[in-house]
Amino acid sequence: MYFSNNFSGQRLVIGPWPHGWNVRQTGDIDFGEDAVIEVEALLVDWFNYWMKDGPAPDSAPIRLFIMGENVWRDEQEWPLARTDYRAMYLHTDGSFSGNAPTGEGALHYTYDPADPVSTLGGNIMEPSLRGPYDQSPLDDREDVLRFVSAPFETATEITGPISAEIYATTDARDTDFMAKLIVIKPDGMAFNLVDGVIRARYREGFEKEKLIEPGETYSYTIDLWATSYLLSPGDRLRVDITSSNYPRLARNLNTGARFAKTTEMKVAHQTIHLSDEYPSRIILPFIPR
Repeated sequence: MYFSNNFSGQRLVIGPWPHGWNVRQTGDIDFGEDAVIEVEALLVDWFNYWMKDGPAPDSAPIRLFIMGENVWRDEQEWPLARTDYRAMYLHTDGSFSGNAPTGEGALHYTYDPADPVSTLGGNIMEPSLRGPYDQSPLDDREDVLRFVSAPFETATEITGPISAEIYATTDARDTDFMAKLIVIKPDGMAFNLVDGVIRARYREGFEKEKLIEPGETYSYTIDLWATSYLLSPGDRLRVDITSSNYPRLARNLNTGARFAKTTEMKVAHQTIHLSDEYPSRIILPFIPR
């Protein structure tokens, strides 16, 4: 999501809410009483300005809520011009750090579309599933690779778009790869922050549908969308890599057939490369404080 420089005709408000709801709690997380704002008043002022020659709204172009700190802040552009984009790398020992891997390495898992990973939070319309949720019910899944950072020593802000750059191999003609960014609190509570997906056949864009060659290694860029969160000292970040998130996302049946044109399924054997040649990583938007 990017914001035009034509600020006079635009305003952007980014809150911690589920779709269509102006509430303080979403999923398992209570963002505090300040999360609730007078959205209707903002709309009335905006339309009075454009439709009734009322005064220009006295507000910044961007108004965003920093989760974790649970405060609102005005900004002048989106993404923020002062963003320090940095890579954090996935390692074979399950760590997640700013150090690039050295040597060769890879991890493997099996994706069976008949037994997909269940949706637990995120951007979904179903009220019982959307938002941030404790991820522990998925801890026993063997088809999820997990990578955990060291605890952050100081308060650290992440605000803006997040992406994953993954190098992967599969024995299927088509499959999905998914990345989920998770916050782990000092008490062990782990909740989802953002997630995203890439369908292999669309790795070069939706206008270039190309099946993959089994056994070949490809680069995949996964858009995890954007967020704003202040990590407290002691918090850790976790990245989960898998191939399903059902029912939020339709399962890839791994056959290469067109979507919804077959019921045939194939079990896919996935390899995520974590080496100096293929350094799978997450690009995070750190904000100086």
